[in-house]
Amino acid sequence: MLDALPPLLTVAAVLLVPATVLLFTIRTPRTGSLAAATAIQVAILTAVVALGIGLLLGQDIVRAVIGGLVLGASLLAWLPAARDWDVRGLVAWALTIDVGLLYLTYVGLWTVTTHPGVWTTTLSSVLWLLEVFVFLIGVGYLWEMVDVLARRRWRGWPTRGEHHPGWGRPFVSLHVPTHNEPPEMVIETLQRMLELDYDAYEILVIDNNTDDPALWRPVQDFCEQYDGVTFIHLANWPGFKSGALNYALTRMNPLTEVVGIVDADYHVAPDFLAHNAPLFTDESVAFVQTPQDYRDWDVSPYFRRLYHSYGYFFDVSQVSRNERNGAIFGGTMGLIRASALVRSGGWDEWCITEDAELSLRLLKMGYNGMHVDRSYGRGVMPLTFETLKKQRFRWCFGGIQILRMHWRSLLPGQRTEDNQLTMAQRWAYLVGGLQWFGDLAGALFTFFLISGALDLMLGGGLVVRRLSGLLLFATVALVLFGAARSIALVRLRGGASWADALGAFGLWLALGVTVTRASWLGLVSREGTFLRTPKIKGQPRVRDVVRGNLVETFAAAACLLMAVLVGVTGGATGVAIAALLAFQGVGYALAPINSWAAIRSDLPADLRRRRERIWAWSAAAAAPAARRGGLVLAFTSVLLAGLVALAAPVGSPKVPEVGDVHGALEKKRQAEDEEASTERSPAPETSVDPTQAPESTPSQTGATASTQPTEAADPTPSTDPTRGADPTQAASGQPGSAGRPTDKPSNGGGPKKTQ
Repeated sequence: MLDALPPLLTVAAVLLVPATVLLFTIRTPRTGSLAAATAIQVAILTAVVALGIGLLLGQDIVRAVIGGLVLGASLLAWLPAARDWDVRGLVAWALTIDVGLLYLTYVGLWTVTTHPGVWTTTLSSVLWLLEVFVFLIGVGYLWEMVDVLARRRWRGWPTRGEHHPGWGRPFVSLHVPTHNEPPEMVIETLQRMLELDYDAYEILVIDNNTDDPALWRPVQDFCEQYDGVTFIHLANWPGFKSGALNYALTRMNPLTEVVGIVDADYHVAPDFLAHNAPLFTDESVAFVQTPQDYRDWDVSPYFRRLYHSYGYFFDVSQVSRNERNGAIFGGTMGLIRASALVRSGGWDEWCITEDAELSLRLLKMGYNGMHVDRSYGRGVMPLTFETLKKQRFRWCFGGIQILRMHWRSLLPGQRTEDNQLTMAQRWAYLVGGLQWFGDLAGALFTFFLISGALDLMLGGGLVVRRLSGLLLFATVALVLFGAARSIALVRLRGGASWADALGAFGLWLALGVTVTRASWLGLVSREGTFLRTPKIKGQPRVRDVVRGNLVETFAAAACLLMAVLVGVTGGATGVAIAALLAFQGVGYALAPINSWAAIRSDLPADLRRRRERIWAWSAAAAAPAARRGGLVLAFTSVLLAGLVALAAPVGSPKVPEVGDVHGALEKKRQAEDEEASTERSPAPETSVDPTQAPESTPSQTGATASTQPTEAADPTPSTDPTRGADPTQAASGQPGSAGRPTDKPSNGGGPKKTQ
């Protein structure tokens, strides 16, 4: 049987190439479900073609016939799950699964039947388990790709925003969290929000722990000019961004039915609320998420690449997940039912991607989430590559936190009162969390690549697994084929040029070390951390770029050097291993290259000033546990250096229960008013200290604050290509600055200029 698998694997791989090309190039009318008769015809055709290829490769007639029947039958086996796809999707999906399963079966049988020795058998078994894991997370990416390219029938919620004149218009409380933001940028965001074509909303600006009054006082002065716009300054407040958002729940207009989150750098379209707030007429809807989009992205090749790299999550993942009611709430430019938010326990102050974590809790409660496939606002992308690394680190670390917190509820099982997730929802969130480990798995793969390279150069003492030359070169081809599919998908779904799509893929590779470190620390560290980046004085230079990407630079040099050595001395097999090492080495080298490209990119004057401020920021210190994990990772990275993940991108505290939320919020507000009336000095701002604050927040009574600084200052929203940032319930208490009565409207009508 072992000898029969490589030829069948080769036939399946040969068939997969045209199947994938057809998936990306042919368009068929998307109406109705896939007919069984059509699937049977295609299965027969596939079997006949597979038979012919097998004979051309020199197989005997019996094996060629059996191989054709196996591949044809695999298409029919997947028909029940693929009825909403056209035949292109069915064939591409089935053949890709066939290739993966045939490869895993072959190397698994080789490991247990050839008996090459204890050392080789042990390492080969570990490698096989690693390959099974990568195959699992790759299946998640594969499903999303086929789903968006081949779907004929959309069963989920409407995917395009539109006006619903017959639906209700719930009162919306829009929350704008800020931290150390340029005041002119925040004011510009608020000016756009005041132009919303909606008559029942308020705006709450929650400034979280900004020490410099020159940053938050101009924003407060602007807010005081308008009825329906409230400014709140929180001093020494725990919980960072989540804590500030939880405090905002106690300050909302009591009529609030829907809460919206808008980051401080976003320009919101006038029809954002008019199109999306009425969707909450359906009582089962807990949240509505629109894409997070960006402006000023076409100023340079680097920012074009970055823009298209962001598009994958909303163009592919969210669209596919929405069909299974498994969309993620990504925070900014999202709306959430206020009562559902408070009932769920509010914002989790332990998780640094609190928005994505909240969406999972809401789905577990039996609510529905909705992704609307239209952009209603544009923010600012990270202006340096180092800032991008910090953002991606946070997304990955938060994703691992969610997995640690909720993994038990994502395993297959019956729906219960406490866990209403369907199997499709569990799969979406489980695989989405596991995908963050792809780059860590890639680092482990490099250990095996280096072992194989040393084996070839030193004479055979370190064999892990010796495969035939054909199979090894097929592995290289499939890695490159997978990269080509990712690039083509970015181009097709996002409208990128080939150059920009290739650059977007290169950015994913360049972030490999960052994601590897974040996923590792997510396993060994309980609390959130910041990725440390060097402080730069003056204009950045080449040495600053290298210093900011030191690990990537050394890893690139090591991989490329090893690739050259094994390629020269290892024969044909060495060339294959060299190709894989070079592929990863180039990916690492793209980190300093992209860092320099970001620095050299021309930007509008306001963004250029903002980038100069970013250069001067110091990185926050990591938690001690994270530092220990970082030392371990730094040591092991010397040996493991990372191969790109083929597929792409414990215990934990429980979320506290919330009892009588309305009563608790009312008590908090009363305590706050009494405190303010006796101790408040005449000052125009609301400056709240935790020692004078209500006893607890709706989401975490007695919770310990995370060590992760708030990300409100991050110039980009937080959400997951694989990640998160940023909703709530009508709380008793009037809008307005703490301790000061307000004459602002509370019964409808948008914010208005104070006379």
